[in-house]
Amino acid sequence: MLKTLTTRFAPKLPAMPAGLARSLVPLLALAVGGTALALMLMWRDQSAYRPVFGQREKVAAGEMMQVLDAEHIAYRLHPESGQVLVPEGQLGRVRMLLAAKGVVAKLPGGLEMMDRNDPLGVSQFVQDVRFRRGLEGELAQSMMALDAVEGARVHLSIAKSSSFVVNDGEKSSASVVLTLKPGQHLSNEQIAAAINLVAGSVASLDPQRVSLVDQAGNLLSARVDLSEGAEGVAAQGSDAAKRFEDEVRRNVRDILAPTLGEDNYKLSVTAEVDNDRVQETREQYGDAPKVTNEAMREETDRERIAMGVPGSLSNRPVNAPSNAASGPDDGNAASARKNATTKQYAYDRSITQIKRSRGRLARLNVAVVLNDAAAPAGAKQWAPAELKKIETMLAAGLGVNAERGDRLSVTPLPFPSRPAVEPWYEQKDTLIDLGGYVGYGVALLLGYLLIARPALRLARQALVPTAAAPVIAPAPAITPLEPLIESQPAPAMPALGSDARSAMPVVPLLENFELPPPGSPVDVLVDHLKVLAAKEPERVAEVVKQWVQKKVTTA
Repeated sequence: MLKTLTTRFAPKLPAMPAGLARSLVPLLALAVGGTALALMLMWRDQSAYRPVFGQREKVAAGEMMQVLDAEHIAYRLHPESGQVLVPEGQLGRVRMLLAAKGVVAKLPGGLEMMDRNDPLGVSQFVQDVRFRRGLEGELAQSMMALDAVEGARVHLSIAKSSSFVVNDGEKSSASVVLTLKPGQHLSNEQIAAAINLVAGSVASLDPQRVSLVDQAGNLLSARVDLSEGAEGVAAQGSDAAKRFEDEVRRNVRDILAPTLGEDNYKLSVTAEVDNDRVQETREQYGDAPKVTNEAMREETDRERIAMGVPGSLSNRPVNAPSNAASGPDDGNAASARKNATTKQYAYDRSITQIKRSRGRLARLNVAVVLNDAAAPAGAKQWAPAELKKIETMLAAGLGVNAERGDRLSVTPLPFPSRPAVEPWYEQKDTLIDLGGYVGYGVALLLGYLLIARPALRLARQALVPTAAAPVIAPAPAITPLEPLIESQPAPAMPALGSDARSAMPVVPLLENFELPPPGSPVDVLVDHLKVLAAKEPERVAEVVKQWVQKKVTTA
């Protein structure tokens, strides 16, 4: 198709002189190079602009542009975010200038809102709202001080104080929305610290009533349980399991890597963590009781029996008889004796209170695969004794407890052979680097051949003065350049579209030079041809080329 179009329209197109086409090539290359350089400078100029403030920072763009216009500093506006961009080299100066003019990022207002001079008659409700907003701003600024937090908003619901001693009404609560930086996340300790920070800033605020949410809508406060303190927070969630697994991997690497090598073993660890909180109280008694208290009591009572006629006489005391008169077998005498012994026994008792926090290691499963090629003494496989020795060593180093249910498995298997290392000249990165270097070299060579060299040649021709034609004495002889005229057709312009390569270069070649007079000797003609060849070597070569082609066509 392309060949047909070329054949059809080629005769209709005017033939371009060879000298003109040759002179257009450097100009075209120079234009292409200049365009590429201009595009590169424009791209570099655009990429050198940096935003003055972050995208989420609240800054008055109008005030910023007024300051930049007053200081005659170039700036641009981002088409999507609307940020003000300034040259990278002036970024620090612009920030200092804006700070001196009072144009800075607006942070949430704090308790300085209470410093306003309000007119007389402001209600208590307005004061309470202002205090709450100031406290929210202070907490938001404190949250933004964390490395992983880019922005924060705090909402407080403060319960009203009551004069009643017993008040089970509404309670204070808080909600915090955090905007984290890209690629950042908060650990359990940081979440607990943020919750305690808010709870400690508001009177009578329970940490359980503080909700912490990130910009993705994840409830961060649900990941921690503050009832166990800081130790319980650190052991909650999957962080505890990951910590145990990392510790086991580090211990196995320290044991096996120096002897077998990093590539001669593979390891798999699974740590089962118990996140239940357990509080246990044990009370244990001894085998035999022991006397803790003993009391003995003995009572003796000696009294006479009351006898006689009831009446007034019986109420008078009886004269006590003498010891000689009274005998032991006196029937009127009586005595009473009582003995009592009291003993208290108690068993030995021990009371133990145990509180188990979350994140306890419940079970540890470790599987180790050894490479058969790494067997000692050049053996093809591992001996059972060697495997037993390694298993015992790993069990002792990792703290494997069979009573807890831990399992350790050491298995030898053949590992696949390592892939052969590619030579440097076959590596993809090396080829890409070499291709880049070759491309740079070709670009430099083309730049020299197409741009620098023609430009130097044109400059040299413009600077070197044209030599004057030698003065030749007239002599009647043969006509000058007679062989040229005989071998060439008439010096007329060829018809438009003729296929023969015309003798057009001959006429321009002779126009700018003074020809020797007719009849000059051959030596003069030869000298004149030398001058022509020195001045216009390319055009002379074109004429000779046409002569040769003409001779070949005639033959």
